[in-house]
Amino acid sequence: MFYFKFLNIMKKPILGMLMFLFSFQSFSQQVYWQCFNIVVDSPTEFATLLDAFMKTESGKSITPAALSEWRNKNSTVEATHQLCFFSNDVVELEGVRAKFNNVQAGYFRGRIENNAKVEASILGQSLIADPTKFGLPYGVVYAVSVQDPVAYGEAFSKMVKGVDYSGAIELHEALAGAEPGITHYVVVRDKSFSSWITQRNVVIQSKAFQDFLEATRDITATELTEVYTNQLLIQYNVQ
Repeated sequence: MFYFKFLNIMKKPILGMLMFLFSFQSFSQQVYWQCFNIVVDSPTEFATLLDAFMKTESGKSITPAALSEWRNKNSTVEATHQLCFFSNDVVELEGVRAKFNNVQAGYFRGRIENNAKVEASILGQSLIADPTKFGLPYGVVYAVSVQDPVAYGEAFSKMVKGVDYSGAIELHEALAGAEPGITHYVVVRDKSFSSWITQRNVVIQSKAFQDFLEATRDITATELTEVYTNQLLIQYNVQ
């Protein structure tokens, strides 16, 4: 079963999650997510089959989900796309498995069996994020290794409040499936690539950002940091 294979293959995780988007009312509401990095041979066919399934009654009953495309990645990553499921209810997220175990899902799984291979499966949760900005389509994901999560979180929160950025700067915790040493993901969202580049160059020169680098220099293994970008393609079951 395609979805069950997702849960058993954890090879090269990148967080894209992070192009999922859905609405939550509270800034502090925690979001749990399960993301799968997939090598897709025929993107058009895969997207068409996924879209057809998500429009069935079974698909409509699944937690919010999103499909995104990886744009920039290193040579060790084969994944072309990322499919994420997310919820503020862990029981609801756990129930996604059952939604892929019926006749409607069976057709989807059978058709994509030879078109898609899961490269990684990552489970995580948000720590610092503004859900009202989850809809921004361009994402930059930094996989980081943190030795002191509390101190890092405090410095991160101070930095986010101190910089002038119209997009979103988020902190997420990797719970399972991450590459060795990776503990957290910093996700930056924006309306476009050009908007991100323009604002990034301003942010990294700000005092708030420089103070953040200084505060986290000794508790972050910078040699393990990986950076990827992705583009949201479509979202489902968004309220």
